[in-house]
Amino acid sequence: MNLSEHPGKDLAANILKCLPVGMAPRLEALVAAQNSTITEEVIRAIDAHLCKQSKANVLAIAREAKVLGHGGA
Repeated sequence: MNLSEHPGKDLAANILKCLPVGMAPRLEALVAAQNSTITEEVIRAIDAHLCKQSKANVLAIAREAKVLGHGGA
């Protein structure tokens, strides 16, 4: 299934069905507070997670490069 072909309303309903117990009300409250949609908030969460992962990966590479640099000196 291609997400771009999936109607937004159905996608939001499917997202809510897949959430762990207790998470749906929290997501719905966030949506109400941000005046956004469930899909937008999930995309923001994914973006934030990927950004954290990228940052962690860059830091790990930098640490490894530093260790290799010191080991070769």
